[in-house]
Amino acid sequence: MSYIDKLIANCQAAKVAKSIKEFEGNDLSALSFGDKAIYIIEEINGNPEQTFLDFSRYKQKKERACAKLNSPSSIMYVGSSTTDVKKRIEQHMGQGHKGTYALHLHHWFRGEYKIIIRQYDVSNEVLQIIEDDISDRLRPAFGKQGSNNK
Repeated sequence: MSYIDKLIANCQAAKVAKSIKEFEGNDLSALSFGDKAIYIIEEINGNPEQTFLDFSRYKQKKERACAKLNSPSSIMYVGSSTTDVKKRIEQHMGQGHKGTYALHLHHWFRGEYKIIIRQYDVSNEVLQIIEDDISDRLRPAFGKQGSNNK
């Protein structure tokens, strides 16, 4: 099977994939998820323009590796994990290593947010396509599109 044939098959699989488990909130203490999940971090009752400016200023300090700037949006980030979604979200919350690209919310953000997690039973390639589709539709304020494994 050629690369294009595999890509088409993965896109077709992504179009029909359904999440097998979902979570919404910000209390991760009892979170129990499998390896493959997509997560969305959304600002609640905030000012996306001010949040974008605040993160831009924090990023300029170069204290931590920060996610890419896109444009103001109440959707702060769309990402995926194929190993440990809880750990990845904790990194975004600011509990990770300073060299890990993330939002590091604890260090600059004072607003409210919620986290949406959707678990999938698909290949890593299909999960990446689903993540890219969600990101394309939601246009998050921060983060890049595409896999880190290229």
